[in-house]
Amino acid sequence: MSFDNTVYPHRPLILAVSAGILLSIAIFSVYYLYMHSTSQAVHVMIGIAALLLSTGALVGLLWFWTFRQAQQHWLKLLKVANRDQLTGLPNQQKLLRDLEKSEHTNLAFMKITNYNSILNSYGPAVTDDVMKQVASVLTRFEHELARKTQHYYIQPGVFSTLEDQFASYDTIAQITKALVKKLMSTQYQVGDGDYIAINVTMGAVRQKEDAYILANMALQEAEHNKLQFYLIDNRQSQLPATYKKELRLTQTLLQGIHERRVVAYFQPIFHADSLTVAKYECLSRLVDEQGNVISMPGVFMPLAHRANVYYLLSQIMVKHAVDFASKHNVIVTINFSITDINNKRTCDYLFQKIKKSGVGHLIQFELLENEVVIDARVITKFILQLHELGCQVGMDDLGKGYSNIERLFSLPIDFVKIDRTIMENISHNKEMRKLARGIVKMAQNKNLEVVAEYCSDAELTDLAIKLGVNYLQGFYLGRPKPHLFEQPVEEALAQER
Repeated sequence: MSFDNTVYPHRPLILAVSAGILLSIAIFSVYYLYMHSTSQAVHVMIGIAALLLSTGALVGLLWFWTFRQAQQHWLKLLKVANRDQLTGLPNQQKLLRDLEKSEHTNLAFMKITNYNSILNSYGPAVTDDVMKQVASVLTRFEHELARKTQHYYIQPGVFSTLEDQFASYDTIAQITKALVKKLMSTQYQVGDGDYIAINVTMGAVRQKEDAYILANMALQEAEHNKLQFYLIDNRQSQLPATYKKELRLTQTLLQGIHERRVVAYFQPIFHADSLTVAKYECLSRLVDEQGNVISMPGVFMPLAHRANVYYLLSQIMVKHAVDFASKHNVIVTINFSITDINNKRTCDYLFQKIKKSGVGHLIQFELLENEVVIDARVITKFILQLHELGCQVGMDDLGKGYSNIERLFSLPIDFVKIDRTIMENISHNKEMRKLARGIVKMAQNKNLEVVAEYCSDAELTDLAIKLGVNYLQGFYLGRPKPHLFEQPVEEALAQER
């Protein structure tokens, strides 16, 4: 049942009035017909008609009452979701929404630099109270040049101010400097008769595009250079070097997508018992015109998210994986995120591509552990849809969070991959080795296969085999390449030893 009333804002009132009119007509009709009729059958028919009309009218009135109650409930929840519960100020989520609607964006981040000192000296309760006092100062702040101002509390010890007006550099500088002065000149109570001052560092930006990112960069610049205030103007010369670099990298990525230079490299995964290739993991790379790798996913994936082209990369990798599996008749695994699963275009493309290719039995998916914990129901539905296509699904980076492992094993998965942070430490850390052994045992009890990644040397590879894993993956055994693995692993091991 939807309570969205934006298209017809007066619909509930119209329905209620209509219900009242129907009820009045019903009562009047009953009275008139009853007074002018002598037939008993007519009296019965009149009674039934009146009952139906009255019931319909009452249902309409009841629906209107229910609608209003539900509407008030959702409005209350929406208000709570957009407010920080400690300070009462709008939160980060509300700020992001307001930035989308702002016309003349002037955004500032204000960090209380002695926040941790206050927390360590007075404890969380007093620190929270100080944050409330700071919020009160912000709310009461007035300046003759300020026009449309809103304050936010976006994370512990960090406030934000959005000034939505067309103003000069000097005007914004005057407002923000006055705000910092007010915050730092105020005394904040921390006990009976005890007061402290706060230190504030501010970073600000005067442009709408990437305002949140730039304001955060400005704050970092201020902290790095030990400045109290740092303002990024909308002039190119004022932009931080890191931001300019990201702009160049984003342009390179977009051009690479357009020119089909986002390619797939395939890292072999080996059977632990025979050391023969069992399958491949599909990994993305950005290459130049000559085919040389110029960027890795750890660099360009965050840029793709910010440029709203991440879904294109996902579709490109699905195509590469399916084509590679079809051409060579090998099993290929693909990394998939909750962002992919929640994107209808990506999922539609995925399902269509696998159905059309007929190689669902050769395609496997690796899901991130932390994302599965967040939205298990959505993930479960997605896994079952893939199973219908013949695909297998595994859990990547298992053990990274060191929690919820048993819960994850209850999902309808087919295999798990032990996180590299565990594997790279099992040779010298008993706790990590114990955790890895526990994961393998739990997987075996659930009839799930286990992949050990980060087999970077002979010692780690031997330890992984002794743990009882089914598959091995790592640079020691085989590096990602744009083609099938060629060198027999026995020869590689012999060369190393």
